[in-house]
Amino acid sequence: EAALAPSGATAMVSGQDAADFAGGLEEALGHFKALEDNLDDGDADSALIHATHPIAELYDAMKPQLAAADPSLDARVQAALQQLGRDTGPGVSRAQAQAAIDAAKDVVEVARTAVVGDELSADPAFKIDLAKGLLVTSIAEYGEAVENGTIVNLPEFQDGSAFVWRAEQITMTLGQEGAGLSPAYDAVNAAYARTDSPAAVESATNDLMAELDAIKQTKIDFAGGLEEALGHFKALEDNLDEGNAEFALVHATHPIEELYESMKPQLAAADPALDRRVQTALNQLGDRTGSDVSRADAQAAIDAAKDVVEIARATVVGDYLSGQSETKLVLMRGLLETSVAEYGEAVENGTIVNMPEFQDGSAFVWRAEQILAGIPDAPAMASDFAAVNAAYEQRVDPSEVAALTATITDKIDSVVGSSQTDLLDYVANIRALLEQARSEYAGGNGDLALSLATKAYLDNYEFLEAPLIEAGERELMEEVEIMIREELRSMIREGAPADEVSSQIDTILIRMDTVAQIVPEFGVMAALVMASATAAAVGIGARRRF
Repeated sequence: EAALAPSGATAMVSGQDAADFAGGLEEALGHFKALEDNLDDGDADSALIHATHPIAELYDAMKPQLAAADPSLDARVQAALQQLGRDTGPGVSRAQAQAAIDAAKDVVEVARTAVVGDELSADPAFKIDLAKGLLVTSIAEYGEAVENGTIVNLPEFQDGSAFVWRAEQITMTLGQEGAGLSPAYDAVNAAYARTDSPAAVESATNDLMAELDAIKQTKIDFAGGLEEALGHFKALEDNLDEGNAEFALVHATHPIEELYESMKPQLAAADPALDRRVQTALNQLGDRTGSDVSRADAQAAIDAAKDVVEIARATVVGDYLSGQSETKLVLMRGLLETSVAEYGEAVENGTIVNMPEFQDGSAFVWRAEQILAGIPDAPAMASDFAAVNAAYEQRVDPSEVAALTATITDKIDSVVGSSQTDLLDYVANIRALLEQARSEYAGGNGDLALSLATKAYLDNYEFLEAPLIEAGERELMEEVEIMIREELRSMIREGAPADEVSSQIDTILIRMDTVAQIVPEFGVMAALVMASATAAAVGIGARRRF
């Protein structure tokens, strides 16, 4: 047939079922690659193995979903894969074999559209999961294929190599982020070429998968910023309802002054027009929440900002990753960790000393609870949230709020895993982020430099503020906060000379040496605040680690 198209009713799948089905298609494409290579090399025996593997194994796993989506398409897929085996044996011309391979490739893409759907198939996080699935399988294949530097099972070796190839093909569709992984793929391919030990290949492949995870992590970091923005919108609405214009303005301007700057590089890379739309909506939020603006006009601006947040989520993070229960739990954990830091700055001796920070903490707890409501399989946490909210009302000691909040984050960690760190990791992260900001600014990339400086403050230094207060160093805490949050970021925004920005960073780094000497390696806040950062993960939001 010249063209294949699914006929009849289709029934697309989602979630893990979609990933499993698409994973089978990707393995089939890997086998087609190995088949072509063997045909080119004149190895008919090996070619036949790769020609029959899809119909002998992969098809059986996919048949139920194919039949449910479109019985006639199921029959076409089966026929195409069977034909592949018949048209790649002895006595068949290379051109005839290629025609069968091309027909099988075509039907794979038709099956992808019918069962998985084009939208999900194009989702970057979904592609990352597919690439990782291939890489995991490649490790197993290589482990069976090589012993003591010798290939003992050529078909398995070729499977592993072909799956790495297919993973790279998928990764390259991720744009600039994917292209940056070429050296990691080169390292894995070089290990195959040398027939390194299975342990060495596994290590190189794991390093590659860690880089794929880092791409995914940037999307979750971005989503974390959106969740904090929604928390600020809640605090803004509450203050407007209470007639507190001063605090309303604080929460109206915080998203544009801090959160937007950390997210701008990803927004601009994904869609420059959307970037401008987000910036406009957040700017208008501040303009329309003053004392001379009606409550209705203010709400209209808030609603517009909420709408653009969801558009940004769909564009940058994607529905596949956003809809996963694990992602939602991680975002909850990030909000709760940040709420502990905010409360630690806000309350002393049972008294609120910083109302905006107190409201931030409360709003982030609220937002975490809102996310929980959308996770059908989440651990039971309602009573734990009630205890945290009661602690806020009673203005208890920050250590007690941290302990109560840890009850929730412990339950989250039981599902998604823990990545607890100590306070000195934040110091290391700040140093690394500021050094990268220095380099980017000197290279003319002001937007990225501003994003990095914002992450140094928002995703790291904020977690040092409460411990510094606890250590009796409020003056130092405020000094460094102003140096990063206000002075450095203003210099970058205003286009100050690179040597002045560099000098400011040097001054901050000197003060960070003092901070590192004061904060305990394992203090009360470090033990209770479930922070999640690694010094090597430069640019990754510490409190939103996946």
